[in-house]
Amino acid sequence: MIKRIIKRDGRIERFDILKPGAWLHFCASDIDPDLADISGILIEACKAGSEEMTSNEFQRLLITISVSRGTDSSNKIAGKLYASLMQKEILGDEIKPVAFYINRAIDSGLMVDMGYTKEELASINESVIDHNRDMNMTYYSLQHILSKYALCDKKKKITYETPQLACLRMAMELAKNEPKETRISEVKSFYDELSSGRINAPTPNWKNLGTPSRGLASCCLYAVDDTAKSIAVGHTIVETMTYMSAGIGGKLMIRSVGDQVRGGAFLHQGKQPYQVASRALSKANLQGGRGGACTEYIDVYDPEIKTMVMYQNPRTPTDKQIRGMHFAVIINKFFVKKALQDDNIFTFNVHTAKDLYEAFSCGDDGLFEELYEKYLNDDSFKKNFISARELMVQIGSQCWEVATVYLFNISEANSHTPFKETIYSSNLCTEITNPTKPYKNMPDLYKGGHHNGEVGLCSLGGIVYTRIPENDDVQYLKSCIYTLKMIDYCIHNSHYELPHIGYTAKNRMNSAVGLLDIANHMAKKFIPYNTKAGFIELHRVAERHAYHMIKAALILGKERGNAPWIDKTKWADGWLPIDTYNKNVDNIAQFTNQYDWEELRREIIENGGIRFSSLIAHMPTESSSKAAGVMNGIYPARQLSMVKTDGTNAVEWTAPGGDIYGAGYQSAWELSILDQVKIYAIFQKWADQSISADFYRDRSANFEIKHSELLDEFAAFSHYGLKSRYYSNSLTSSGEDDQQPFIGNSGSACSGGGCTL
Repeated sequence: MIKRIIKRDGRIERFDILKPGAWLHFCASDIDPDLADISGILIEACKAGSEEMTSNEFQRLLITISVSRGTDSSNKIAGKLYASLMQKEILGDEIKPVAFYINRAIDSGLMVDMGYTKEELASINESVIDHNRDMNMTYYSLQHILSKYALCDKKKKITYETPQLACLRMAMELAKNEPKETRISEVKSFYDELSSGRINAPTPNWKNLGTPSRGLASCCLYAVDDTAKSIAVGHTIVETMTYMSAGIGGKLMIRSVGDQVRGGAFLHQGKQPYQVASRALSKANLQGGRGGACTEYIDVYDPEIKTMVMYQNPRTPTDKQIRGMHFAVIINKFFVKKALQDDNIFTFNVHTAKDLYEAFSCGDDGLFEELYEKYLNDDSFKKNFISARELMVQIGSQCWEVATVYLFNISEANSHTPFKETIYSSNLCTEITNPTKPYKNMPDLYKGGHHNGEVGLCSLGGIVYTRIPENDDVQYLKSCIYTLKMIDYCIHNSHYELPHIGYTAKNRMNSAVGLLDIANHMAKKFIPYNTKAGFIELHRVAERHAYHMIKAALILGKERGNAPWIDKTKWADGWLPIDTYNKNVDNIAQFTNQYDWEELRREIIENGGIRFSSLIAHMPTESSSKAAGVMNGIYPARQLSMVKTDGTNAVEWTAPGGDIYGAGYQSAWELSILDQVKIYAIFQKWADQSISADFYRDRSANFEIKHSELLDEFAAFSHYGLKSRYYSNSLTSSGEDDQQPFIGNSGSACSGGGCTL
């Protein structure tokens, strides 16, 4: 039982319960008293405390007890308690002018001088930064930002930034090139959008903006040709872009085991040695305290497919395993049809049937079927037949068994897209669909101005849907504009270690802006995802996002000029997502559009296009959603509270409003796979790129999955036009209190690396 308190100045006083009681009342001032449990927290802390404690120790004890309650309200109380401690430790007993903290960070070498004058810094101190916003954050948000994003000398264990200073650092960097007369107002606009949580910055921006590190790209996807030189280029891309903070998606368009090399002088060793090398290179450099991550894209018709899809299975012989790398199987509509018909397919690759391989890769289903039939009837073409259905079941089983076997629908990726050029694969988290082109030689990476290869590079952003009023489309458009301005800056001011990647990035102008906190939005309205009303509401949300994103890109195109390579897209012709989406989506519910799309089309044609080549993708946001204190992405809730891990960090996360309108949250585990497909299909309708579409299955009562169920999953995936499928999450425990999903290696890909928000 606590009896004495040691003050910060060393004085010892008799413990007065009224003082911490006043702290707690302040921290719970905007929380329903029935949810705050102030007296319960205080009594428990008094009993748990030792006879003599410092005020700091007792405040931390109050935080621990508050967090242990496991509710959103108690986490907010802990947040206020922690914010006051944090500010004293970082800012000092009295908050100084912002110039002091900026100069301190610059002197440490962790921050760069961005050229703001004393007068400008004084203006920022007076009219921009609001330290009180730290007090409105949950404990886990503060903890996450300080442990992962804030500038910190890890050796000296000195933290230089609060969340507000971190947001200000980003805002100052993003506005530093603006005209002097508008620079401070732009700092304020960026700061308000970031600090209020309306727009969500990706991990590279949080960590690198305003610092000597200039890796600002989020996602990198590449392909290599069937030559030793091209493969070597691919390995350079993996290693370099990993240490530049990007997540990696790779595609080896090469021969298979036993294929002839140099006219039969020797036989090819297959893809595994190169995949192992890529895995090692992606892990060799750290991102946020751990190795990077890579997803390798493999063709369903590849002669090695049955081996490759088993790489991560622990029952696979050790010499045939590749752990620590994820794999996405590229399928097309023809494969799904053959599997459902229980027909055989023959295998091929770029070496054995180059034209058929190219038809598959470009997603031209008509041409593919025509060429497939030609090869099928060609007796001179040596064919190895396998059961399409057995292969589909094997792939589907591995999706659920190891969680990190993904799917990529090449047919849909190349039909529902603004790009005219071929999309061969996707990125680390399966949501980015940009064209790539293999490099032939290493020197081409180090010079710009040519078209001998292309890495798909994409910069991410997010809109936190619940932070913008439902009836305020003016603010929604503003948030979209500033998200794209952030991405625009990052594309043009990132350091490109490989110069040609910078050349293509600045010409393409690929962006990807997704949504966050959709589960919270649906919970507040008490609308289940999988009802007719739910589907219609999700459609309304997705359309609103798409319209304002495209409108924002048009406005910036008028102000700053269209993407230099906009002619390589259909935007200049007036393309819109409503033109090419899979029309089966419209059978889900009675959807009506709310915006004037034809007028928007007219404006785009009149302007000759927009500022960016790509705009919308829905990524996991697993990391930065914790910083924002919201639900990640468009996913339904798994639980109302859980421990979320991120590398070596762990936070006790709670769903926003979970103790107020928790009954409105629909559990992901309650949704059928078909309903989950429909939900993602609605968002895919309005996205020019793709979705990191997680799936959830409750296997606690029956672990086994019938083959017919796996076939139904593939059929729905193809029928409703999904481009990609990401993690397959299985709930395997029984009982309400210990539900923790088993998701294989979940977290090693997108809970931290560059490719996540």
